Amino acid sequence: MVTHTLNLDSSTLDQDVLCVTTVLPSYLFVFELNRLLGLSLVRSKEDLRFENTVDSFAVYEYDCEVMQQSWRVVENHVISTAPSAQVGMFDQTEQRRFLFPSLSQTDLLVSVNGVTNSLVKRIQSIRRVMSCSLLPKNYGKIKEKLTF
Repeated sequence: MVTHTLNLDSSTLDQDVLCVTTVLPSYLFVFELNRLLGLSLVRSKEDLRFENTVDSFAVYEYDCEVMQQSWRVVENHVISTAPSAQVGMFDQTEQRRFLFPSLSQTDLLVSVNGVTNSLVKRIQSIRRVMSCSLLPKNYGKIKEKLTF
């Protein structure tokens, strides 16, 4: 499986990052976002992965040349199973792992240039989206680490 690597790319620094909290799986959120905003986000063939971890995080992409916008939706968490360390009823346990542990309340990261309050409100209107807000300024290092 081919994976993205984390590098610093100057084009990501001019994009805004939205933190989305939702109970929807990433593919359903992307489906609803496509329907609501008329986008064509598709799952990338390459996942995002840190070099020292096994976990990979799904990436959805859309580049609109007419509107001069680039959209990226990245999962911030995955649930993986591991053999249980304790003897008990279950031989495997589920573990929730984060791309950015400091954003443990964020399920998805949406990177796009030209974020407006109207756009944030439209994303919040998606059923089962609990919150959508800009990445706090004190987390600027996370924005620098995202490369698509």
